[in-house]
Formats: sequence, structure tokens, C-alpha cells
Amino acid sequence: MLINYFAQIALAKAILPSMIKRRSGHIVCISSVQGKIAIPFRSAYGASKHALGAWCDSARAELASNNIKIAVINPGYIKTDLSLNALTGSGDKYGVMDKTIQDGYAPEYVAQQILAAVLRESNEVTVAPLLPRLAQFIRYFSPSLYFLIMERRAKKLAKEE
Repeated sequence: MLINYFAQIALAKAILPSMIKRRSGHIVCISSVQGKIAIPFRSAYGASKHALGAWCDSARAELASNNIKIAVINPGYIKTDLSLNALTGSGDKYGVMDKTIQDGYAPEYVAQQILAAVLRESNEVTVAPLLPRLAQFIRYFSPSLYFLIMERRAKKLAKEE
């Protein structure tokens, strides 16, 4: 919550007074596909990203009369050293490249998509392959099916451990 939610909100609140004074501005918040669709064993992460998206939706409406835009970017996995540098529960370095991250989008591609979203003045953009987009669709149009799929995924992941 400190990094994924509170830090982005604190930064936005720090710059908002000058934007309101100028009656112009554009805030870009980096959320995640997991802020739109919760997946098993990522509850805290998903909650922090969902909270960020909700804050942005509310603030966007509240600040529109001041000509302040807010964009939420929901990337899927990005090929970074995140899992290599992650810490385990004991505080040791995880040191393993997760397959999902290894197969993720190049950071440069995601940056291009963010820039394009800002130039288009998009409110929200998802940068993810078909499967997460499909999951997002199912989550909103058939929640019961989505919950069943996630329950089965959780059981499968638990067996693998």
C-alpha cells in the first residue's frame, strides 16, 4: 500500500495545488491489470492497485472542471528485474526470474503505450495480452464464471507448491 497506493496519491496531492491554480494538468498513475482483476495469491498487491484506480476515478471527476486529466495505466507483466530483487518473507533476496515477468512486455513498449495514452488524453489504458483482457471482460460481464475460474486457478497453484 505504501508504494503502490499512498506514494502515488501523495505525489498527486503535492502537485495538485499548482495544477488547480493553472487550471491545467495531467496526472498519470501506474496501476496494474491486477487492479482490475484479482488473481489468487496476490491479494495485497491487487487491493493496492484497485484502490489506486478507484482514487483516480473519483479524482478525475472532481478535477475535470479545473481541466486536470488523470490517466490510469493498467499494464500486465513487464520484463524487469522485479522478481530478481524481490524479498522473501525472511528478508532474503528472492533472486529468481519469474516466467510471467520473463515473458512480459519490454519496458520500452509499455513506455510508448503510456505516452500514446497521455497524448490521446485517455482516462484508462490496459497494456496486456489477450488472456488478461479476456479475464477482465469475463469479470465484469460474468462474475460467477470469473470467480469459478479463479477458484480453480488457486487450487492448481496450491497443488504446484
